[in-house]
Amino acid sequence: MITATDTIPPLSLRHLKAMLYVAQYKNLSRAAKALNRSQTAITKAIADLESQLDVTLFNRGANGMSPTIYGDALAKRVEQMATEFDSAGKAYLAYQHKHKHYKNIAVFSMDISYKRLASFIAVFECKDIAAAANLLRITRTTVYNAVRQLEELLELPLFERGPDGMSCSAFCIVLARHVKLAFAQIRHAIDDIASINGVTLGCVSIGTLPYTRTLLTPRAIIHLLDQYPQLDVLTTEGPYSVLEASLRSGDLDFIVGAIRDTNNSKDIVTEKLFEDRLSVITRKGHPLELKKHLTLFDLQNYDWILPSKNTPARQLFDQVLKHAGIAPPEHAVQTSSLSTTRSLLLESNRVALLSEHQIYYDKKCGMLTALDIELKQTYRPIGVTMRARTQPSPAARLFLNTLREVAERLSRKDTQAN
Repeated sequence: MITATDTIPPLSLRHLKAMLYVAQYKNLSRAAKALNRSQTAITKAIADLESQLDVTLFNRGANGMSPTIYGDALAKRVEQMATEFDSAGKAYLAYQHKHKHYKNIAVFSMDISYKRLASFIAVFECKDIAAAANLLRITRTTVYNAVRQLEELLELPLFERGPDGMSCSAFCIVLARHVKLAFAQIRHAIDDIASINGVTLGCVSIGTLPYTRTLLTPRAIIHLLDQYPQLDVLTTEGPYSVLEASLRSGDLDFIVGAIRDTNNSKDIVTEKLFEDRLSVITRKGHPLELKKHLTLFDLQNYDWILPSKNTPARQLFDQVLKHAGIAPPEHAVQTSSLSTTRSLLLESNRVALLSEHQIYYDKKCGMLTALDIELKQTYRPIGVTMRARTQPSPAARLFLNTLREVAERLSRKDTQAN
């Protein structure tokens, strides 16, 4: 299991907050006054961060302290962290009934230890104290106390024990999302600093939808790693709703595939890379393979393999059938698994609704083919979905640029083929 606490150096949130105030005020005494801390404590916080990161964060002079290029990069990430904690605090107001001012609570003011929040996230991910302790390599008592102290600060329950493990309260889910997004900024800050030094490090996490798993995403990953072999790539497969939740919480950098309408969302945005048309796919040697100018009526006696009803591909297909005056198949296998679809096609005379991109290698190897039937109204936008107002990490930016280049080449080949 990979969690938001993996690969994150245990930087003090209080130190990071002090660094941000010094960067904003460009003066040690004014920053100390705003934080209600001594100048000595602020000075030590900056020195500790510089030692841990092995860079100089500020230029010291008679006129104050100005951020270096490293300090400026870190301050931007810490500012986004502070925004996430503040957003969590604003959300907290809807769950508590004592009208406490959230800015006075350490959880939301970044005056809480990283380790306590890491324990909270581990329990959120594992839904079990013992498993969380094993994940963090600390004692169960430490994890239990961290969560209990967090609940005392909030005066709200975060977890409840049940026969199936620990369940999360409504605010627990909200808090975890914002904390994970804040932790992601720490990871990105480390990568930003390495990038300034000419070293590209980090991991790009990609959620893949069925369309992109055969050609687009693998080619982009190959091209990326050919140039930057030191990068790590993590792909996650699943339904869009699950991937979107992971994207919103910072576990994923992107979702690549058929894009959805995000006009009503302020948190995520989409970028269209190209449009693709659906086809009717069968095994090589299918009774209909050599027939020309087929229509949907010719397929009514065949069993279908279709995407699930809530996907863009299925919705387009249902509209095409309705426009043609054909009733939807009464019974169809619904799956997003290409390997399952391939086996069903090879072992029967079933027909499937897929893009030819998805069977690129199957077609090349002579296993599957597209029938001679044009589904004109099944064009759908293929692209990338990402968080809005969040600066990607250096590794994520490189992947996005590579993805655009690969998509452009694939689109150009499709245009030439047509």
